[in-house]
Amino acid sequence: MKPSIQQIVFLLLTAGAATLSSCNKDDNYDNNNPKSKTELLTAGSWKRTALTSNPAYDWNANGTSSTDVLSIMFACEKDNFDTYKTNGVMETDEGPTKCNPSDPQTWTTTWDLIDNETKILYDASYTYTLVEVTETILRLSGTFEENGVTYTHDETYGH
Repeated sequence: MKPSIQQIVFLLLTAGAATLSSCNKDDNYDNNNPKSKTELLTAGSWKRTALTSNPAYDWNANGTSSTDVLSIMFACEKDNFDTYKTNGVMETDEGPTKCNPSDPQTWTTTWDLIDNETKILYDASYTYTLVEVTETILRLSGTFEENGVTYTHDETYGH
């Protein structure tokens, strides 16, 4: 039996609808053009939402070490936010509360994406691995040595 023209049109419309409904928009795409990491970084200010250390770290130099460093940070440190500018400058703002009233409200450092945009170089001296950057999440990982111990800090930021 030969299908009717109505059956063919119905099948084509059904297949087209199924194809369209199976597509979903990724946060990093706008009109099928992926945003660059620079565009994602510079889209707004970033506030730290998590900071962990392996092994535990004494952030405040008061004898209390923690793997959840954010939980032991002072409130005046937790409300800071960073803004990446397209000119390679990052501005840190103290937020509503300052730890020291005489500190400036903002200060700057330079930043640059390096190693095929897998790392961020700050102030031409400090390198962090760029673990993830999306429209709403920035995740960094960095290591440093202190008193013969190597620490890995993982930081997460959001808008």
